[in-house]
Amino acid sequence: MEKRYIEQFIWGYQEHFRGSLDTQLERVLKSIGFEHEAQSFLIGFQVSGSRPFPICLEQGEQLYCPEDFANVQGLADEKYETHPERHVLHSHKIAHERFHKRLRDRMRAEAIESALIGLKGSEDSAFFVGNSVRVGDYEVHIVVSTDAEAVMTVPQISTTVRDRMTVLPSLFHAVTWEVINRASRELHMPDPGSMLDALNASVEEVVRSATETLLRTILYCTGYWFASDFHSLMNGLSALPYEGRPGSGRLVLAESGNPSIKVSIKLTEPVQSRDTPAIRKLLEASGLEIDVLSDGEYVYGLGVITPEYDPQSESIFVVTFQGRGVWELSHAGVPLIAVRDGISSLPRHVLDEKCLIDLCDRLFPDGESDALLRAARAVGRHRHGAMLVVSIDAENEARRLSPQSWAIDPAILPDDLLTQLTDMDGAVLLDPKGRCHAIGVILDGIAKGKGDPARGSRMNNAVRYLGSAPPPAIVVVYSADGGIDILPQLHPRVSKDAVECVVSEYLEIASQRPPALRRIHRTWKRVEPYEFYLSDKQCGALNRARKDVQAWRMQNNHLCIEEPALKPHPEMSDDYWLPTTPATP
Repeated sequence: MEKRYIEQFIWGYQEHFRGSLDTQLERVLKSIGFEHEAQSFLIGFQVSGSRPFPICLEQGEQLYCPEDFANVQGLADEKYETHPERHVLHSHKIAHERFHKRLRDRMRAEAIESALIGLKGSEDSAFFVGNSVRVGDYEVHIVVSTDAEAVMTVPQISTTVRDRMTVLPSLFHAVTWEVINRASRELHMPDPGSMLDALNASVEEVVRSATETLLRTILYCTGYWFASDFHSLMNGLSALPYEGRPGSGRLVLAESGNPSIKVSIKLTEPVQSRDTPAIRKLLEASGLEIDVLSDGEYVYGLGVITPEYDPQSESIFVVTFQGRGVWELSHAGVPLIAVRDGISSLPRHVLDEKCLIDLCDRLFPDGESDALLRAARAVGRHRHGAMLVVSIDAENEARRLSPQSWAIDPAILPDDLLTQLTDMDGAVLLDPKGRCHAIGVILDGIAKGKGDPARGSRMNNAVRYLGSAPPPAIVVVYSADGGIDILPQLHPRVSKDAVECVVSEYLEIASQRPPALRRIHRTWKRVEPYEFYLSDKQCGALNRARKDVQAWRMQNNHLCIEEPALKPHPEMSDDYWLPTTPATP
């Protein structure tokens, strides 16, 4: 059996603590829809005693070494001396000392982030570094890293500070910091990590707390500083029916004096934000032409955001109520957070334009993808669900389906008309050039066991239609609850070289002894998205490598999890490879 010991020792349960933190990160981020892996590690700076390592790392595998952070304290001191709040003076001595201790500590956290970003191999990573907690002889910072590109794709605002107050730009940031802060509080406990799970809060609790913090800080941007209960107020509004009807309408959050707000109706007596029944009634008056206006504390009237609004100011936000218990917060038309029955997630009901364009290019080589994308956006402005069908043989399909629809003379329809047509039951049928051939289309087809009883009739009708082998077609389904599905759901085209590269990387890392188990696990996470594209030869090589790693784990008393063997997918073909770019002579 392999002997295991902690070389860079901070405290005895540091590995268990970090493992619990990784597990909590994975669970919480997955719950909000962030599918990319995040890892944590700990970095401790010695402040007392006599230890062999002035800087200690607990990282699970050898990614970094203490020498990588040798200049951190010097950089932190420079940051502190040049910080705008360096000369802030508190009249109370203890308050003054605490403020500047926290500021110095925050500057060291920022210096750690700067050091990490500058290291070779970290160019594609984003880092989040918490403030330190004293553990034994060390001040310990928690660090979380993940894929930087994935973070950039999360819906977010650019503001991070407003009037010296920290603003969290996205739900991902809020959740990540919530986990870090909870873990930091855990470090204050005796022997953190000694229990089976040092971080045992439920996922729902963590996300709810993160959401409250996110909404409170985002509303700083509107000039409102006391939105601690905003999350519960919006949940109450969305859940409250009005004369039996589910919640709907839009609530615009902006200061009453914001020059980009046009007030059409000003209330003589503003309504307090806690008066849920009154605000719910006012929401009935909102619609396409007017919204309810609130400064956070009061509803002061009805009006609209003017076209002159500069999105870069990030001073106006919108809450859209989409049904009972369903609402979202957006900025400048971009959803930032989606809430259903009090549970928050990253917005999923955003049209995947990249996927739609890819499908158009694959199914309709001579089509007009820009025109189809424009039509999809217009249909997406529906009020209660909609469907867009694009068929390569739209003329004949319009004729065949005409008993259940109205065929029209082919024409490019204006965006506002396409939006208006979604008020009618049934789909809008276009050809690949974007010309409309029929409206009010009810799709036919035979059920073949591929539907989903949990979904509505639009989605299942689309599945049955495509399952009946019609001429090549794309169906975009907009559900009444805000979900968007693009059918058929084909695997995206990928680069053959990218697949070969990630397979080779895994085989090389898995062949090393002793194996870096955490690195192997992380590399396997990069292989998994390409499982559909693997050849028989690649499947065989990966299966053998995983079997060898499992054998080593068993010999060295590690936990083993039996994994199913990889097999080439029967539907994989050369059509799923991206075209290769010819080499320049």
